[in-house]
Amino acid sequence: MPLHAPLHNNPLPSLWAMAAAPMQANALEQALELGLLPLLRQPLPADAVAQRLALAPKATALWLELLWSMGWLARHERAAHPGAPLYAASPQAQRWLTEGSGENIAQAWLFRMRFLRQFAAQWPALLRHGGNAPAAAPAPLTTWGEAARQHIAQEQQVITAPAALALLDTLPALPGRGHFLDLGGGPGWVAIALAQRLPGWQGTVCDQAEAVAVAQENIQAADLSARLRAQACDLNEDFPALAGEEGYGLIWCSALLHFLREPLALLRQARAALQPGGLLLLAHAEQTRHAELAAQTLPFYGPLALRGQYLPQEGEIPRLMAQAGLTDIQTLGLAALPMAPVCVHAGRAPLN
Repeated sequence: MPLHAPLHNNPLPSLWAMAAAPMQANALEQALELGLLPLLRQPLPADAVAQRLALAPKATALWLELLWSMGWLARHERAAHPGAPLYAASPQAQRWLTEGSGENIAQAWLFRMRFLRQFAAQWPALLRHGGNAPAAAPAPLTTWGEAARQHIAQEQQVITAPAALALLDTLPALPGRGHFLDLGGGPGWVAIALAQRLPGWQGTVCDQAEAVAVAQENIQAADLSARLRAQACDLNEDFPALAGEEGYGLIWCSALLHFLREPLALLRQARAALQPGGLLLLAHAEQTRHAELAAQTLPFYGPLALRGQYLPQEGEIPRLMAQAGLTDIQTLGLAALPMAPVCVHAGRAPLN
């Protein structure tokens, strides 16, 4: 179809995309809620989908077209039935959004989307009252245990753990033996991945008690109880006990500092818990001076700052690491963790 004005000359596509986003998100939400994608493992026409799911035929046909336009469905024209195509779950839908896939993040996406939809409705109150704005309704999931079993588990298994291992591959090789610590490790999937990658190492994952109970179950299921343990701790109050006399050779800390009253205090404790030359890896979202990156980060991490939690400025974490006594501090770049890219910083405990 010819266009009278080239799309690349249209100055308003981002505005139209923002206006359309709720329509698209709600369509995908319904696809997940109604079990559309498992149904469409085999191609079906719109009328059959409507019949199977007890839906209105006309609305169903438009819904399927919208999901196809978003890339979540494949569409196959039929010569014998013009205007009545078959629809099937697309390869990306089967990979990321269907039960049985090892990379399914459907529950994680639903949780994050619903939280942001709810939080966005608070803008008028936040702008007028700031942190004193009336509290919104509870989030869709309300306990760390539920989160650890559902959306955080999916995010760690599919995204965070592979990213942590990929990061290790870029660093100097670790010794054959040692102890590692996963701070705020939730359901433990990053710690499990580290233990599998480092077969000569012992490990500890620490978090709140509800999450630790889930981590312990996952550790047992992975048959790693002999080398990996889960420890309940409140990192605002205490720090996991040292692993033996020499301390930890590696500490991994992802998206934890946002929730602490005194991030510097934790960094000092981490430095003290490392063995001489031991490595601390910090992966956290930051407020950045780069608009494109900020556009990816702030919708997800801005709510933390609006609720009075810690969202560091670009360059702030390396300065805190130096204040904590860490040396050889490096910014390793961005890592594609759940929701948005985060900045990864490395530092070591002094050798003397």
